[in-house]
Amino acid sequence: GQLLRASIDTYLLEKVRLIHQTAGERNFHVFYQFLQAATENERNEFLLNSYTVQDFKLTNQSGTYDRRDHVVDVDMHKEMVEAMEAMDFGYDTVQQMMRLVVAVLFAGNMTFDERGDAAVLEENEASMAAAQLLGVSFDNLAASLTSKVIFARGDMIHKSLDVSQAEEANEALIKALYGALFDFVGEKINSSINAGSKSSESISPTMKRPVLGRATSSSLNIVPPGG
Repeated sequence: GQLLRASIDTYLLEKVRLIHQTAGERNFHVFYQFLQAATENERNEFLLNSYTVQDFKLTNQSGTYDRRDHVVDVDMHKEMVEAMEAMDFGYDTVQQMMRLVVAVLFAGNMTFDERGDAAVLEENEASMAAAQLLGVSFDNLAASLTSKVIFARGDMIHKSLDVSQAEEANEALIKALYGALFDFVGEKINSSINAGSKSSESISPTMKRPVLGRATSSSLNIVPPGG
């Protein structure tokens, strides 16, 4: 048979997993896969240098780094990239996606200090890397996480956040970035599937192990990742 049309919809994306993992559980597979498989050029470009999964808060909380099914992360990264190529993701698009994945990791390492009642984003390797990878200045990133704007009677008031609120804002940023990335992947796959029969035929062997999150379709059996 030949797959003619399909639609993949996002559901139950466990964004809480991005921030907290329980004992014996990993974060989403893509983080571990890329950190294991990144080339020297990618490590330099994405400011990873010698960073490993043990160095990021988003991947080291549970102390679990290997998959329970013993699948090799390097192999799965290669399979993921091949699947994306089959779905007409260009090389530059895949690289930009991995850039965002690394930006999320660095954002998880960002910390805040308190000056008076106001939070201040610490200017360190993590925050500088996150800003650079996201394509924003450090000052703009800091302002977005440590203050909010209130409109009252036509006036715009900037209000500082405390450390707890700034940390919550950073968690919201991490979830929003990853959620947007996951939605983009689903939209891109749908576009490729429905563009013609050639792209459609390649969906079956390449989409058995999604690593960004969960997806579902009435026509496709998409298996969610394990812990």
